[in-house]
Amino acid sequence: MLDIHTHVFCWGENPREGFLSEETRRRWLTRLIVRATRLDRELGETRSDQIRNRLVRQLNESKLSRAVVLAQDAVYRDDGELDSKRTHFFVSNDYVLELADRHEKILAGCSINPMRRDALEELERCATAGSRLIKVHTAIQGVDPSLPGFEPFYRLAAELDVILMFHTGYEHSCRVISQEFTDPRRLVRPLDHGLRVIAAHCGTCTSLDPEDYYPGFVEMMHRYPNLYGDTSILATWPRWRALGRLELESGSLRSRLLHGSDYPFPPARGPYVRRAGLRPGGTRNPLDVDLAIKQAFQFGPDYETQGLAWFEPELLDEQEPVPVTATVGCGNMSMM
Repeated sequence: MLDIHTHVFCWGENPREGFLSEETRRRWLTRLIVRATRLDRELGETRSDQIRNRLVRQLNESKLSRAVVLAQDAVYRDDGELDSKRTHFFVSNDYVLELADRHEKILAGCSINPMRRDALEELERCATAGSRLIKVHTAIQGVDPSLPGFEPFYRLAAELDVILMFHTGYEHSCRVISQEFTDPRRLVRPLDHGLRVIAAHCGTCTSLDPEDYYPGFVEMMHRYPNLYGDTSILATWPRWRALGRLELESGSLRSRLLHGSDYPFPPARGPYVRRAGLRPGGTRNPLDVDLAIKQAFQFGPDYETQGLAWFEPELLDEQEPVPVTATVGCGNMSMM
C-alpha cells in the first residue's frame, strides 16, 4: 500500500536542510500539532531529529509498504532569485533524497518551484537522483501553473517521465501568496503535455472559504484522463464532507484517486465513527488511522495501491512491508 503524500518538517537548526519561519512555528496549528502528537517525547537531540524519527518510526509500524515524503521548495522572485523573506516553509530536496537512500519504505518526492532560475537543471538532477514525483506548491510558493513561461519545465518533465503534483484547494497551514493559483482549472497547460498530474487535496476547501474549487477538480478529471487526485488532509474536521462528496462521483473519477494522508497532520476520528468505528484500523498510528477511514469509503479496489506501479511495480506482489530503522541525530545528511 502506498501513501503518496506525507511530509517531513525541519525546525531550522540547519537552515540549508530546511526550516519553518518563526511566524510559522508560532502559528496555532503548528503548536497544536506539536502538543497533540507529543512530539517532545520522541527521541532526538533537536526538534528536527524528533520530527524525522517520529516519521520513520510510525511508518515502520504502519501497514504501508511505501510512503512518498515530500520536500518543499522556497519562494522565488520574478527574476528567479531566492526570496528568503517570503519563504516560511522549506525542506531541501537533498534532505528527502537522503532519507529515501537510508530507508526503503521512503520514496523521495522532490519539490521544485518552476520560477527558480535553475529550475530545469534541478528537475533533471532530482530525476537522475531517483525522484519520480515533483511537488509544486501553488499557494505557498506563489506559482500559477497556467503561465506560458513554464512550458520548458513541463516539456522536460514529460521527457523525464516524472509525475507532477500541484497543491489544489485552499491552503491554511502556512502563509500563502495567492489562493487563486490553487484552482485545478489552472492545470490545463501541464496536462496538455501528457504528463501524469496529481491534484493534491482534490481541489477541496472548507465551508468557511470564499471559493470552492472542488467543482473545478471534477470538471478537469472528466476532461483529462491523465489527471489524478489525492485524498491528503481530507480525513480532518475542516474538510470532513470531502470524502463523502468524492464517493458520489463517477467510477472513472474514483478510479484515479490516490491515497494520501498529509502526515503529520492528524486525522479526525469523530466525523467517521459510523463509517470506520471508534478505533479505525484498531490502532493509534495516524498513518493507519487515516488509511482505515478512507478505506471505509467506496473509492475502488485499487485505491490503496494506486500509483505503486509508477515507482516500484514489483511491490504489487509483495506480501510484507519492508522495515526501516529510526536514527537519532543528523549524521551526514547532505546539504542543498
